[in-house]
Amino acid sequence: MRVSRILTALLLGSSLIALAPEAAAADRGKIDVDVVNADVRNVLRLFADIGHVNLVLGDDVTGSVTVRFVNVAWETAMRSVLSVKGLAMERTGNIVLVQRAEAFASERAARISAHELCLATAPLHTQVIRLSYADAEQVAAMIRPTLTKRGRVMVDTRTNTIVVTDVSCD
Repeated sequence: MRVSRILTALLLGSSLIALAPEAAAADRGKIDVDVVNADVRNVLRLFADIGHVNLVLGDDVTGSVTVRFVNVAWETAMRSVLSVKGLAMERTGNIVLVQRAEAFASERAARISAHELCLATAPLHTQVIRLSYADAEQVAAMIRPTLTKRGRVMVDTRTNTIVVTDVSCD
């Protein structure tokens, strides 16, 4: 049975949003949206509703947008609007976080800086691993590429044991 949901008119100042029938959109995975001078926050909320995702908008998400999409995937349409407004999104499961692209870049830089500081200053941890069914030299060779700059692996061939020393920064 075809369920039709048409959002015929949503007046926000001089804006008009029209949405194709939900069942037809679900059948083909595409949407039709026509927006004139609509608040970008409301347009993003519309896309989140269509995509069945939770939406978190930063305080810096402002302005209006005029778009017309015909037969476009909701996420592609959303990313297009974000791009035009200088915004970006991060999706974790069914949660979409939207804010200025610069804010995401500065957060990433801060996370990288914190991780590098941890690698440089965190205490070293040592673990002794005795192997029964593998050659310690071969296992050590597989472990070496995964170590940090401060990490090291030693092999005791007499007892078939490896000693791994490295930092633990998650």
